[in-house]
Amino acid sequence: MKFLNYLALFTSLAIAGIAAYFSVIGLATIFAGAYLGVVIMTGVLEFGKIVTATYLHLFWDRLNYMKYYLTLSVVVLMFITSLGIFGYLAKASSDTSYATATAQSEITRIDGLIDRQENNIVLIEERITALDTNKVDVSSSVASQIEIRDGAWDRVQGDIDYAQGQIDSLRNELIALDTSVSDLRNKGVETITVDEGVFNDEVQVIDYIAQADALYESQKEQREQIRLDIKEQQENIDKYRADAQAMIVDANAEINRLQNLATGDVDEKIEKIEEYNLQIDGMYDKIQEYKNERFVFEQEILGFEREVGPIKYVAEVIYGEDESVKYLDNAIRWVIFALIFVFDPLAVLLLITSAGLIANSPTISKYKKRPIESKRYVLQVPKSQLERVRRNRKTK
Repeated sequence: MKFLNYLALFTSLAIAGIAAYFSVIGLATIFAGAYLGVVIMTGVLEFGKIVTATYLHLFWDRLNYMKYYLTLSVVVLMFITSLGIFGYLAKASSDTSYATATAQSEITRIDGLIDRQENNIVLIEERITALDTNKVDVSSSVASQIEIRDGAWDRVQGDIDYAQGQIDSLRNELIALDTSVSDLRNKGVETITVDEGVFNDEVQVIDYIAQADALYESQKEQREQIRLDIKEQQENIDKYRADAQAMIVDANAEINRLQNLATGDVDEKIEKIEEYNLQIDGMYDKIQEYKNERFVFEQEILGFEREVGPIKYVAEVIYGEDESVKYLDNAIRWVIFALIFVFDPLAVLLLITSAGLIANSPTISKYKKRPIESKRYVLQVPKSQLERVRRNRKTK
């Protein structure tokens, strides 16, 4: 029993000492501007609290009204100690929460950077796909131009035939004029004898060549007009042919343009695709860097979660698994409240109890000054002397 009393005393002092340490550090953290002063002040108050609580328990009956003030002081100091313990534990929890929140915010930032890079990759891949598949449908336009090209000669052939017919007709007229002249010229000079009697025959010479020449001279204007008309019709034919050829050339040029528009420059496309692929490779490298950085923060969060794992399970029991993360701080506060409710009060009550038991133990009690037993004596005096005895007692 004696050993148990001293063990209780040692335990109470240990708890009180640890509570005092937590309280001093917690209060010094709250009033960081005067750290050393707060440490000294609260350390002395903690020591005074223990002494005062023990003194009140041992000498309660011998103290006057000051014992009520001392009791109030001990209660207030216990509250201050609990407040300091709360500050100490809350700071430790807030440091962990702050580190976790910082790591989580970094992860969120990195996720945003990764999403941005992935969106850029999608955009560039869409551009590459557009280069491969974004071909203009020019088949109808090409077919139209082919029709124009193949029908170019057909469109002018009627005009050419008409002009050629006019030329042929004019040439036939010219041939007819030439034939009339050549027929006369072929007759040459003809001599005709006219019989006017036995001795009076007259010889007439007919010069067809001269007539042919005269006829040719008379046909000059007509011949010139025919040649002009033939030249005009020939120019028309040349113009029709040039128009048809120009139409064919324009149609072929348009066909080539449309085909180039549809297919594009293959070399340029290949070069552009290679450039886009290099950009995508760089973005993937950047994403990997972000993921490596994210992994570091994830490991930090896992370390913090291992530290607060038991509290997390408490939060899951109280608030449910889905809300445990949201109310983790509340669960930590409840645990801190539970600790401060039993920490310093347990130390003080255990101290005064063990100290009282030790003080009242037989070993200690035999050294205490025994109270003087008062004895009452009965004196019998004559009635005549009673008044004098009363006066003497009053005088004393």
